[in-house]
Amino acid sequence: QQFSFERNVGALCRAMAKPDDLDLPEQEFTYLAGNADRPWQQFTGRWKAMKPLLWDMLQSCSKDRPLRVVDLGSCSGFFALKAAYRHPEADIVAIEGSVGVGNGTTGMEGTTSQILRTDAVQTHLRWIQRLQLTNCFVAPEVWDYAHVCELVKAGRPICDAMFMLSVIHHVDNISTEQYASAGFSRADGGIDLIAKLLLLSPRHFVEMPNQPWMKDMYAKYGSAKSILEAATKATGRRWAFRGPIHSAEWFGQRDVWVIEVQDAMPEVDIQSCPFPALYRGDEQALLNLNSVSAKDPYGSNLEDFRNLPLNMGLEDSLGQVDPLGGNALWGGALADGNLGAMAACENFPSTLLDPGLTALAGSEPSKPLSGQVGLALKASPTALLLAHLSLREAIAEAQDVLLQARQLHGQPAGNQHGVGEQRSQT
Repeated sequence: QQFSFERNVGALCRAMAKPDDLDLPEQEFTYLAGNADRPWQQFTGRWKAMKPLLWDMLQSCSKDRPLRVVDLGSCSGFFALKAAYRHPEADIVAIEGSVGVGNGTTGMEGTTSQILRTDAVQTHLRWIQRLQLTNCFVAPEVWDYAHVCELVKAGRPICDAMFMLSVIHHVDNISTEQYASAGFSRADGGIDLIAKLLLLSPRHFVEMPNQPWMKDMYAKYGSAKSILEAATKATGRRWAFRGPIHSAEWFGQRDVWVIEVQDAMPEVDIQSCPFPALYRGDEQALLNLNSVSAKDPYGSNLEDFRNLPLNMGLEDSLGQVDPLGGNALWGGALADGNLGAMAACENFPSTLLDPGLTALAGSEPSKPLSGQVGLALKASPTALLLAHLSLREAIAEAQDVLLQARQLHGQPAGNQHGVGEQRSQT
């Protein structure tokens, strides 16, 4: 109750002290598709339609915890900045993977640092700092079908409201092989993707593209609304549609729909952060990143953070002082003091080591790992790490078998210089 009172009074005071809406410059927030800018009135028109509905949505949410809004495919951050400015009571997380049109395709092959360097993300971070929006964050990460499936496994939404404005088709485009691996056709995989996206929030603003995108779904269902209706049915929950609240011509008709769940959904677990790294533009590692010479855009040197994979954090985890003011481990049961206070904290942004790796440390005392080891682990492909761990497990099992064989034949158990030991040394 105290939190609810402070949050509402604080939001009211801030709202009284500033204009109702944020004025952003057209030249910094439009984007090109081919040789054409998306018309500015389509940005302002969509927000004008969304603004009162978002207000109502957040007013209906729980009053005893912080709120969270996710903007999937945020590009330069127009909608995220608008929402953060108007709703200081909510954290606005802008997901930008740079796999579409508005911010290029850096995310298809590049790294997190390269996404952070894109013009759109730089614009977003610059305005976060300019406006001092402490509740607005950029999460530079690529969402595809596999990632969305992982998020859904938690069994509860990750936010109170979600913006999916002209972005679903980009997630769909990079997920086709994953659909096939899951046994889906292109159309059925797309429906399952949208259904799982819907399960990540009880409230959505959705803008769908027209053909030629998502042509398999259009061939099967005929219209954008029919595609969305099929996806809502696939969730197994009841949903209500409103709209379209905005319509525009942009490579075909594009309608914005409001979709809200009618069944009870679990509350957002605000203590859990499903985003590997969050940025507001003032992080020291990000400032260092922007000051580095562009001579090596691929960051081939492990001495800095420029070549970390897309799903790894970039913030300055190494040598960071415990901001809680103590030596308590944040990672719970998996935490290992030899690896540092944050080593096993899965949900703290940009922790250096994954809990699965820290669990391998065991209970034996060991020296603290150097920063270079941590960076090497972060930069190594997942397949290589798994192969290494599988090999270690196989060696351990072989050594156990050899030990049992020696004991069975009466050889001293202390003789460890057999084949298993030779393999271990290799």
